[in-house]
Amino acid sequence: MPRFHFDIHENGRFIPDEDGCDFVDEDAARKEALLTGASIARDVFIIGSANHVVVAVREDGTPCMRISFALEVDRG
Repeated sequence: MPRFHFDIHENGRFIPDEDGCDFVDEDAARKEALLTGASIARDVFIIGSANHVVVAVREDGTPCMRISFALEVDRG
């Protein structure tokens, strides 16, 4: 079973996933990346510490996808 790592980028701050998790396939890893990124984005967007979150997914060390969450507020 492939091991996927979910590295987080938050307004230029990098949080590497040293351990990773085993998933059946890339689609299962994509779903986990979406859940992880949405949870982090919700928290940091509400407290105002970031307006951009990226989950960079690696499969067995090789980059395979990036999922981006951005907050854009238009006033007026």
